[in-house]
Amino acid sequence: MKYKLLFLVLLLTFSKVQAQDVFSVGPAFHYNFGDKKPKVSWGVEAAIWWYEDKFPISANLGFDKRKGSTVLYSQAQTGVGLAGISVGPYLEFRKEEASTTFGLQTDYWLNYYAGLNYRIRYGGGEKQRAFGLYLKAPIILGSEDEEEGDGWDWEDWD
Repeated sequence: MKYKLLFLVLLLTFSKVQAQDVFSVGPAFHYNFGDKKPKVSWGVEAAIWWYEDKFPISANLGFDKRKGSTVLYSQAQTGVGLAGISVGPYLEFRKEEASTTFGLQTDYWLNYYAGLNYRIRYGGGEKQRAFGLYLKAPIILGSEDEEEGDGWDWEDWD
């Protein structure tokens, strides 16, 4: 874990970050293992990114559906274009056991708008792992330049 955090800090330090706010949404597919037997799952995730003093901050919300269970989750995340880390709570509803599990989920990802991730869920006395593929459709919400007055101003017209 120390090496993953060190890698992320170095990546953030030596990368030029674009200051723009972005909303993204898209499908995700995971190969889950570490549970009773491996299962494939699918889901949808939405995220919003913004920057505080050139530091990238994000929050996401999603669901993951596989045979016998549905997971709802939300995470705080940070990263730069190609790599990042996420952490947050999840709630899993299991049909076969008629139970609900609350736990912590972490993701380590490589991407831009299509990507790979490695997910670990801690909860219910077990550790579940998954490798995933996903796509994200970005919607640019604005940039710091627009907020600083570089955009159109009706008073400049006359």
